[in-house]
Amino acid sequence: MLPVVIVNALLQALLVVDDPTPEGAWGFALRVGASGLAMILALWLILGASAAAVDADARFSVPPMTVLIGATAAVVLGGLAGVVSPILPVVVAVAAVPLLASLASRPSPGVLRTVTCTPGRALLGFFWVALLFIVNWVIALLLGFFIGGPVSAALSWVVFGFSASILATHWAVLHRRAAQQVGHEGFRATRTAGSPRTRARSA
Repeated sequence: MLPVVIVNALLQALLVVDDPTPEGAWGFALRVGASGLAMILALWLILGASAAAVDADARFSVPPMTVLIGATAAVVLGGLAGVVSPILPVVVAVAAVPLLASLASRPSPGVLRTVTCTPGRALLGFFWVALLFIVNWVIALLLGFFIGGPVSAALSWVVFGFSASILATHWAVLHRRAAQQVGHEGFRATRTAGSPRTRARSA
């Protein structure tokens, strides 16, 4: 995950060289689009790496396209939500991170199943998403105020990337545990159904 975080941070820093402003319509729009694309791809790869990291039998591979679609939707919705209210992106992040981590997990138990299996850890996971989002926002503001420019952008995106990795890994662990619990329950149900006593009752 580290190379993805670093490469994304460098790309984001390059996109703010010369301090682009909205007055340059086409150039600014292209930079915003490139920034969003880099963010989506980084999130996609981080989610895939996190899901593979918590599975001892799995090796990293290209994450499913459903994760890419979900990451795209989350980034777009987060951007639109930020235009409406500075609070709404937090809500989008709290909902999106568990869902995207579930899409990246194989097998995927689903967010609701994960929450019911580990309600305490899931609640903590939701809290961490909101808290880290706010902390990252404050850090970005401070870096922009005291440093500014590409250096500030690079440092901010490094923080964002590591935070996303932590959150994705946390939820990947929860989804993995829920999937294992579902598997154990299915095995016990199959074993019970195939026992002589159960077959005798059915007969």
